[in-house]
Amino acid sequence: MKILVLIFFFLLVLLSIVAVLFMLASVFSRVRRGKSNPVKSPEIKIGAQKQIIPSHMLVEYYGDLKKTSNGEPRKLFEKGLSFKQKRKFLEAIDVFEKCLNGDLTPEQKTGLLVTAGNCYFALDKLDLAQTYYEKADRLSRESDNKNGRLSCLINLGQVHAAEGNWDGAIRKYHQAIGLDQKLSYTAGEAIDLNTLALFYENKGDLKSAMTHYTASRLIFEKLKDRKKMELVENNIKRVINLGIEAKIED
Repeated sequence: MKILVLIFFFLLVLLSIVAVLFMLASVFSRVRRGKSNPVKSPEIKIGAQKQIIPSHMLVEYYGDLKKTSNGEPRKLFEKGLSFKQKRKFLEAIDVFEKCLNGDLTPEQKTGLLVTAGNCYFALDKLDLAQTYYEKADRLSRESDNKNGRLSCLINLGQVHAAEGNWDGAIRKYHQAIGLDQKLSYTAGEAIDLNTLALFYENKGDLKSAMTHYTASRLIFEKLKDRKKMELVENNIKRVINLGIEAKIED
């Protein structure tokens, strides 16, 4: 009987030793894993809200170049457009420059200047794009070409936005919206109001952003353009989700 008790006691001691060894091995294994793959504490990033950069929406304006009966300028213009569509912007600009030397109306010259400016914008040569848009803008004002001027104002606003000059972009778009209203371009006004709101949002003037988003949404609602209305509603939700609603109501 005593022998059985001793054997039982011996087995208990042996099992205890095995258990301790297993625990030590497990701890050692975790320590080794911790050295090779340390667990990083989560980073807490505190900073300003990222700007929502608009996708640039340049306006194409050709005047009546596609309809003109003047054979040579029209032929050159179509050749330049072909280069532009193939993204051969330098070749397109060269053709448009040659076309500008022809016998053209102010409206046609405005169209060429805007189109060449768009090529420079695509090449990220914003200073040259601005120069061409400003030339076109002066010409459109002198010839009372409201459609041409509207295109120039929008594209100049896009240049300023690409440069991060939100005040400049906002000024141009306010002028463009005034022309939208004079020309009864209701859908265009709604689009430009949404873009203007985006500029205000990037500037940090969220109250003005909400005002213009709301105005844009109301026009799209009247036009029954559900798709664009939902787009603007998403912009409104983004502003609200930033916790700005209370400030706007103030």
